[in-house]
Amino acid sequence: MKRLLILLMVLPLMLVAQEYSLDEMIQHGLDNSWSAQQSKLSYESSASNLSSATWNLLPDADLGLRLNQDLHNQGPGADLTSAFNFSVSKTISLNDPAWFNYRQAKINKQKADVSYQTSVSAYAYEVFNAYIKVLRQQKQLLSLQENLAIQTRVWEQAKVLKQLGKNTDFDVKQSEIAVMNSQISIIQLENTIREDRQALFALVQMEDEGYELADLQPDEDYEIPALEPETTSEVQMLRAEIASAKLSKTQSTLDYFPRLTLGYGFSRNISGDNFEFDRYSTTHNVYLNLSYSLWNHFKQGNSATRSNIAYRMAELNLADKLDDLNRQYASQSQQLQYLLRMDKLLEEKKQQSAAQIRIAEERYRLGLIDLLELDKTRTDYIDADISYNANRYQIITLQQAINFLLSHKILGKW
Repeated sequence: MKRLLILLMVLPLMLVAQEYSLDEMIQHGLDNSWSAQQSKLSYESSASNLSSATWNLLPDADLGLRLNQDLHNQGPGADLTSAFNFSVSKTISLNDPAWFNYRQAKINKQKADVSYQTSVSAYAYEVFNAYIKVLRQQKQLLSLQENLAIQTRVWEQAKVLKQLGKNTDFDVKQSEIAVMNSQISIIQLENTIREDRQALFALVQMEDEGYELADLQPDEDYEIPALEPETTSEVQMLRAEIASAKLSKTQSTLDYFPRLTLGYGFSRNISGDNFEFDRYSTTHNVYLNLSYSLWNHFKQGNSATRSNIAYRMAELNLADKLDDLNRQYASQSQQLQYLLRMDKLLEEKKQQSAAQIRIAEERYRLGLIDLLELDKTRTDYIDADISYNANRYQIITLQQAINFLLSHKILGKW
């Protein structure tokens, strides 16, 4: 008896556990999906590139050790000589490639930061859409199965009425066709659910063990966020593109000027015979070089033109994105407000349809209506339920679509 009580207490928890939640599926996908791993590797590559570009700004510093064994020594000197050298040198030019590479690497690192965060949100949003698509279809399947049961009862009653001479073969056949149409719709939807469910589990790299998907509800406290274009990832990426294009444009402009190079070198050399490091020499040198190619204007002209075009295109892309962002935000905000108004009306319609069923069942019990009329009220309720649930899932989808558009966290987490 004690074991039975324990089993009864644990059973509801076991039943609740046997379902997939959206959160765990997204997290599993982020930990295992190929796209998430590729995005992370791309981010690490950009960070490594910036580190290399930073080190390239440092002066060159070299240590050297040289040993020389004269195999045919004819003179008074030693057969073995040795030297140790330490040198530091740095060259700075007006158009220093190392400096511009560092600036570009820094911009690319900023872009990689935004891109990585965007890829996480984009992946979570993709899984969310695939998940809610299956949820919506499963909810629709339940309604279609209820409708099939009603259509089957109508068909059975039509056959009874035919035997009583109250209808014709045509009426029976029409009822049978309605049953077949319901069966076809169910089979088609089951196949669609199977395919979409396979796509969902392939997306998150999980094995489907056949458990149900946990249902989702709209966020009742959700308020449409204000549009702040500069905080969106797409605008930030385009701003970085403009910065990169502007840097290339500056570099191309500097190429028109004479090449001015300033360099400094320091070298300390210690040498001697037979490892007797008794001879020292130190060298300091500073040089300034100015050069200009006679063909420079013709060589750099096309490069500068391309840099200017790239810069202008980056600015146009930003203007286009800002315009598109404003239009999408206005459209989605209005659509969400419309769906929320519809939600209240459809909920009321569903409640009234449920009340009509209770009235119809009572009237059927009293013999005031037949089964056909009772089933019609049930069909009306099923239609209202389908519309209500479809609208609710549209609200959930649009709430997250707005979050994704504005680069807010999907479901408040990703």
